[in-house]
Amino acid sequence: MTTVLPTDICIAGGGTGGHVMPALALADAARLAWPNVQVSFIGAERGLEARLLPERGESVLLLTMHAVKGSGWLQAARVLGWELPVAVLKIRKSWAGQKPKVLVGVGGYASVAGVVAALISRVPVVLYEQNAIPGLVNRQLHRFCHTMMLGFAAAKQQLNSMDRVAVTGNIVRQSIKDVQRLPQDKPTLLMMGGSQGAMFLNETMPKVCAKLAAAGFDFRVVHLVGAGQGRVEAVLSIYAKAGIEAEVMAFCEDMPSLYAKASLMIARSGAMTVCEAAAVGIPAMFVPLPSAADNHQYFNAKALADMGAAVILSQDESDETTLEKKVADVLFQPQKLADMARASRSAFIKNADELQLQVLAPFLTEVHT
Repeated sequence: MTTVLPTDICIAGGGTGGHVMPALALADAARLAWPNVQVSFIGAERGLEARLLPERGESVLLLTMHAVKGSGWLQAARVLGWELPVAVLKIRKSWAGQKPKVLVGVGGYASVAGVVAALISRVPVVLYEQNAIPGLVNRQLHRFCHTMMLGFAAAKQQLNSMDRVAVTGNIVRQSIKDVQRLPQDKPTLLMMGGSQGAMFLNETMPKVCAKLAAAGFDFRVVHLVGAGQGRVEAVLSIYAKAGIEAEVMAFCEDMPSLYAKASLMIARSGAMTVCEAAAVGIPAMFVPLPSAADNHQYFNAKALADMGAAVILSQDESDETTLEKKVADVLFQPQKLADMARASRSAFIKNADELQLQVLAPFLTEVHT
């Protein structure tokens, strides 16, 4: 009989949705597999987790942590000489009398404090890298961890050692995995600007769609533009003037319904967006964010593009005429869409939750004969 020990998992890191959402997915998977497991979080006061985790009723310790990369020497000295030591002490104090059985670092600068505190306290460390290019924090901490879980196999090539590495994939919500794509009476283009909106997708792509409509193509658009005053109205007016059937919204809480009717998706290539496209089998055109650290969005997209499941659009090199041709070459080619959909589904690691829990299980269970 296997019994899960209490106060098991502490997940450290965050900052952006790309770190926070996979952390929550892992926590949910652990709780589903082991109903009496206890999960806590360590995050940054300035990160998304500061709002999202308390809203979910999660136990979270928030730290004052700032980025070092790209900052001046004065801030770097302040972070490394003051903020980090103070954060480590705060974490260790919170663990007084009951350390976690394992700490999972998901990236972001709060992850550093969590890992350092765990190492000092002799708590095993597992790192979780969601992207195809490991972030600076995870690259530096890899040598100290028990195992690094990778969302993309390509990330192995960027590490100094292949030791203690497990390719697990990224956990995708069950509601996404359960999506059944529905036949549409006309091609449906889903465009996602991300939670903050992407200027390129919100300003350039509606004009590209207008050109396609003027050329006689019949299609509909579903466009998530992100938050911003007047943004929905501005984008919707472009589609209306072009005579395009369009649904424009800031965001959507029911992503499965949008994925179900998408013939083609155009989006940034954050790790979870790429994995969700693969889970559903949606052909995709990815526009990597040029400013993403280590160009990791390009390499996330490349993982699907190399399998024939996606096309990569360079934001810096694509004008409206070029984009019009590239979109038309995919959106209005049923056989190409079908081939890309098959390739996309084959790229998805379906049991990422099981694989990640297999990594954590040795730290969390006692086997009684």
